[in-house]
Amino acid sequence: MTKFNKTLLATATLLAAGGANAAAFQLAEVSTSGLGMAYAGNAAVTDNASVVASNPALMTEFKKAELSAGGILVDADVDVTGTIGGVPANHKNVIPNAIIPNMYVVVPVNDRFALGGGMNVNYGLKSEYNDTYAAGVYGGRTELKALNFNLSGAYDLGYGFSFGVGVNAIYSDAEVQRHLGIGGKAVAQQLGAMAAKLSAAGQTAKATQLSAVAKQLANAPANTSVSKIKGDKWSLGWNAGLTYKLNENHRWGLAYHSAVNVKFKGNYSNEFPVTYNALLSQLANTGVTLPITQATGGEIVPGSLTLHLPAYWEFSGFHKLTDKLAVQYSYKYTEWKRLKSLTAYGESGNVLFHKDEKFSNSSRYALGFSYDATDALTVRVGVAYDKNASVNHPSISIPDTDRMWYSLGATYRFTPNLSADFGYAHLHGKKNSFKEGLSGQFKVKSSANLYGLNLNYSF
Repeated sequence: MTKFNKTLLATATLLAAGGANAAAFQLAEVSTSGLGMAYAGNAAVTDNASVVASNPALMTEFKKAELSAGGILVDADVDVTGTIGGVPANHKNVIPNAIIPNMYVVVPVNDRFALGGGMNVNYGLKSEYNDTYAAGVYGGRTELKALNFNLSGAYDLGYGFSFGVGVNAIYSDAEVQRHLGIGGKAVAQQLGAMAAKLSAAGQTAKATQLSAVAKQLANAPANTSVSKIKGDKWSLGWNAGLTYKLNENHRWGLAYHSAVNVKFKGNYSNEFPVTYNALLSQLANTGVTLPITQATGGEIVPGSLTLHLPAYWEFSGFHKLTDKLAVQYSYKYTEWKRLKSLTAYGESGNVLFHKDEKFSNSSRYALGFSYDATDALTVRVGVAYDKNASVNHPSISIPDTDRMWYSLGATYRFTPNLSADFGYAHLHGKKNSFKEGLSGQFKVKSSANLYGLNLNYSF
């Protein structure tokens, strides 16, 4: 890793739109068949090999090996309006389009035991503001790419119960850039007022020093790089699932994915002169803050940060109401509360930066229906509601809002062994207003369209 950043929430994971898909930077898009039902019944439905990602216990339902591969295109429309220090800070389309890939395989070993593996994404974020954006200290370029590799096993316990467990190797890649925006001018005004008071009190030397720094900050270009971060890291986690099948028409599932601690080690740097460090000490407890906690003058200093990703639970049900019609439902609970803050430390234990997050635990509710229109065609519809996790300290770098899902999809079977899943979802985010920093006032408006395609082959 090359650099740390004040808003390093970016060091989580992946390829999609924060605030457009699920709470905070959690992603729901593990399959296209699930997309068509807004992921209702995810821990109880056995449409294809994507059960590896949702509930490994479901692998015991497969009688022959199956492969599923595809992806989901996220076309997000997230606009930010607001002010910082009284200056307009508006930006449209802060979330670029992205594709979320997936691939899974399930292999029955015998009548009771099955193995599976796959690649998918549970967390991710990509947001981008131009380098002259007024609130550049809060929102710049945040791009996260992460792949979750899973190996799972499942066993039929009998009496309708099955149990599965998996291990996850998570590869995270992050790049973050932040720029000064009007931050320099805002701090310059505060320093100028303080210098005037010192001068009036006869402290001419200190007043002169503050005035010089104020002038330098006031003239700093908006695209001055405050920080840049780029790096990668491997982490380990695990997941488990339990299912109960009353009969072929009724099944319930409970799935758990463990918390993951991503322990980044790398370097911190910025372009502020090292002479500012003495100034930072003088400004302690004065109410005047610079957008840094330590100036390095472009030099790199070692640092470390641990990002606490949450555990989550999901309970689902599947019920065939008729020979052709089935209903699915899910409740998902994510323990975001464990992400309390982000703190980076230097080699000597000094704090390079600290940012309160105080995320709240979040819930997701989903309901869907599937209908076998013909032997070759199954159609799906679904709705879902996602709760916002970043309630206490929202950020424009992760423009999170409550959101509704409206989904539809289909599976077409070309042959008994080959099929294709098609899915579409429209996500409508609730407008969110919040304050960030000392003078940032923002409103976020978000929506997204998701398009999915997967191919499935059994052999």
